[in-house]
Amino acid sequence: MNIKYFFKVALFTLSILLISCSVTEEAPVVIEETKSEVAEEVKSEVSEEKLNVLATTPMIGAYVKEVGGDNINLTILMPPEANPHTYDPSPQDAGKIADADLIFYVGLKYEPAGLIKLLENSSSGEEVLVEIGEGVNPIEFKEGGHEGHDEHEGHDDHDEHDEHDEDKDHDEHEGHDDHDEHEGHEGHEGHDHGLYDPHFWFDPMRVAMAAELIKDKLIEFDSVNKSEYESSASTYISELNDLDKSVSDLIDTVPAKNRNLITTHESLGYLESRYGIKILTTIIPSLDSANEISPSQLVNVIDMIKDNNIGVIFVESEAPSVYSETISSEAGIDLVTGLWVETLKENQSYSEFLMSNVELIVENLDHEEHDHHDDHDDHDDHDDHDDHDDHEGEK
Repeated sequence: MNIKYFFKVALFTLSILLISCSVTEEAPVVIEETKSEVAEEVKSEVSEEKLNVLATTPMIGAYVKEVGGDNINLTILMPPEANPHTYDPSPQDAGKIADADLIFYVGLKYEPAGLIKLLENSSSGEEVLVEIGEGVNPIEFKEGGHEGHDEHEGHDDHDEHDEHDEDKDHDEHEGHDDHDEHEGHEGHEGHDHGLYDPHFWFDPMRVAMAAELIKDKLIEFDSVNKSEYESSASTYISELNDLDKSVSDLIDTVPAKNRNLITTHESLGYLESRYGIKILTTIIPSLDSANEISPSQLVNVIDMIKDNNIGVIFVESEAPSVYSETISSEAGIDLVTGLWVETLKENQSYSEFLMSNVELIVENLDHEEHDHHDDHDDHDDHDDHDDHDDHEGEK
């Protein structure tokens, strides 16, 4: 953008020199008028030139559009409903990347390694690449070595975050140097996730952090429109606060004891972290590259379903599992399809995406209080007592 600006200024200067040489002393007024007209034209063209911004996914593109508005030319690389994990970039994508003044992507090893390599090789420089995921205080996958998300997952841990102290969280995460060890995409084969969960869009307050980051970067590259970016970001963050409350109110209609889920793929960690929903297990471990699980893992899932009186398995549309039917049959529970966790559908907004998923989950959880859920140990003791009676009868 700066090169184009200087080119126009140079063209303006050259025009003045040519005009000055071609007119006589009898026409000074014409010179001044012509100089003024050329200057106004150059000024108008420069002010109308917009920042070319690229987002890798429709999800990130939605946030960028909210903040950038009409002040940017936005290109979204992936089409709606395309699975970002398996997206195969085309030769045309390289041209789109090269034309971008600024590029936003999820990061945290979310996009395929091939696309990350294309971003690095085709962009105009490292300074135009903005990894959103590392700026939203990401949580770790359960299989990453922190069972149960003890340090960040409990709903109580987020009481201070419920006050929307996103600035504090953002400050704690600034200069996230420890990401250097896992940002290296070169040796990352297949579509395995990294250590950190990139699905931050299941927490609107982390999306608010993303909006702040996007705003700051847009201002850095286009300070002329600073006030408009700030205003748009402020409005959007206010809407995200309202969305956060709507999600919380909806989930609160389900008794806390009944907020246990089993899904096909670990993608709801942020929903669990913020709103107190508990993901007991997933059919496909998040760090496995293949859609395969061992017989022992199958048995563990079925046992967990029975032990926790789970009534349904939520099947993610982008990550269906061939084992879902088997588990459903063996455990005698229903499959709930339609969970959409990775990207946006055609003409779908982020708020529509989140609310539709939460509504689907809430509709299929038990809304009744059951005493036998409160103390599973009592139920086990009762079973042991029955076994003892049977044994006595045999004697």
